[in-house]
Amino acid sequence: EEMTWKLDDFNNSLESALFIGDTSVESDQINGLLTLIGATSSQVVANTSVAAGDSLTLAKLDEAIDAVKGSAGRSDLVIYASYSGARKLASALSSRQRFDDMTEIAAGFRVRTYDGIPIVVSTGVPNDLTWSGTAISALSGESTNPTTALVVMNKRYNWVEELTPTTMMPLARDTSQYEQFDLFWDGVLVNANTLGAAILGGIAVT
Repeated sequence: EEMTWKLDDFNNSLESALFIGDTSVESDQINGLLTLIGATSSQVVANTSVAAGDSLTLAKLDEAIDAVKGSAGRSDLVIYASYSGARKLASALSSRQRFDDMTEIAAGFRVRTYDGIPIVVSTGVPNDLTWSGTAISALSGESTNPTTALVVMNKRYNWVEELTPTTMMPLARDTSQYEQFDLFWDGVLVNANTLGAAILGGIAVT
């Protein structure tokens, strides 16, 4: 049971790293989407220039989608959002009735779509980002003016490459009191084209 619970913690940490991982902060972590995309200023679209963020604007979401290479092929795209971000998007869409349909993605999950693009909710997308007005300046810890972001990604240019699947390996036992295990995964998030994804930043969560 303890191993199963620790595996849950591990998976949560990996999901978080896929968005906010930064090897300059933690060397054994992967660079996440917000880190990789944020390094190319043209791929960060400002929902607002106000540091406190603002209500999500669909015109700005459309701008972020247009900034993604290959965005004409809607089936290649996915929008990632936090639970708060997804609610903000739902609120913006409800007045214009822009939820077009539901679609089925990997593992049989049915999710809503925006303009033919699946909207996937992830706990890895933070709700405490620091927004400078033009970029995300800190990936966590903002309490005064917390914001969130939407990530629009083309799956043809971004994917997870795996070397070693998640492995739980028992270590040599040197005591009768307990057993020890190593839990590890070797892989990387590939951003094959810097224009293959975009961030819509500056979305207020309060």
